[in-house]
Amino acid sequence: MNRHLTYITFGTILLLGHFLLAANLYVYASDVPHIAFSSNRDWNYDIYMMDIKGKNLQNLTNSPTHEFKPAFSPDGQQMAYVSSRHDGYLEIYIMALNTKISHRLTHHPKHDANPAWSPDGQWIAFDSNREATYDIYKIQPNGENLQRLTQGGDRNYDAACSPDSQSIVFFSSRKVPGIYIMDADGGNQRRLENQPRRGHMPSWSPDGKQIAFSDIILGGHRDIYTLNVDGSNLRRRTRHPADDFAPDWSPDGRSIVYYSRWNQKYDIYLIEGGLGRRAGQLTRHPAQDKDPTWVPAGYFSVSPTAETQATLWGRLKQSVQN
Repeated sequence: MNRHLTYITFGTILLLGHFLLAANLYVYASDVPHIAFSSNRDWNYDIYMMDIKGKNLQNLTNSPTHEFKPAFSPDGQQMAYVSSRHDGYLEIYIMALNTKISHRLTHHPKHDANPAWSPDGQWIAFDSNREATYDIYKIQPNGENLQRLTQGGDRNYDAACSPDSQSIVFFSSRKVPGIYIMDADGGNQRRLENQPRRGHMPSWSPDGKQIAFSDIILGGHRDIYTLNVDGSNLRRRTRHPADDFAPDWSPDGRSIVYYSRWNQKYDIYLIEGGLGRRAGQLTRHPAQDKDPTWVPAGYFSVSPTAETQATLWGRLKQSVQN
């Protein structure tokens, strides 16, 4: 009898421990923001994920070929990225994050790169040189309804979608180069006003009011700036004696992650209001770390839900009753 009670008590404690551990992991994952980025720390470029404390590093692609430029679906369940694994040309792939299984989205004997998932989840913008020069295209995640949005002989690339999915910001090399904005169907193309010189790698703020980008003052280094969509309130966010690239706004709009070249190598940095200084360095690896982007909270949705918790408690009760 005593032995039977001991087994029951032990089973209860064990299951309760599993429940609390799972719940704690869920709270941690939900509360601590994560970023994904490209790195060649395993010789070839793979896509990694870590929290903004620089911990809990995971290799998401783990492939012998190069993978880079991650872009997540709004629900956090899929990740678009770029790879040349099949024919040597850059193509866009989509990975189901719960299985880590990928399928090829684009199929063309030219380069397709820089995917950007629309916030409504309906399409992916990317740039391609399939018509001789680089232009912005968009395609549905199932590979249907490919549309060319820019044309005219200029180089157009690095698209980013507005929070309402109605507009796209991008870089263009046209007569007055810099950052341009267009409607999601390619119409109404216009240059962002009051750029310091000619911006690159734009990113839209979550509230839709600002655009962050990388720009260079004549004779200086490339820094991160923010500018209102109407051309007002220009702010210089970094003053590094190095080049800063590819800003990406956090989902709450309070932070910007980017990468910077110091001492002949690239690392990931963070701006949390004011100026981004060296204290905001997130990676310190001898490899090259680039292309940071924020991981949506939906990525962690497989963690304990109400249904999962009820199941755990049901099993716990059943073990006690038996």
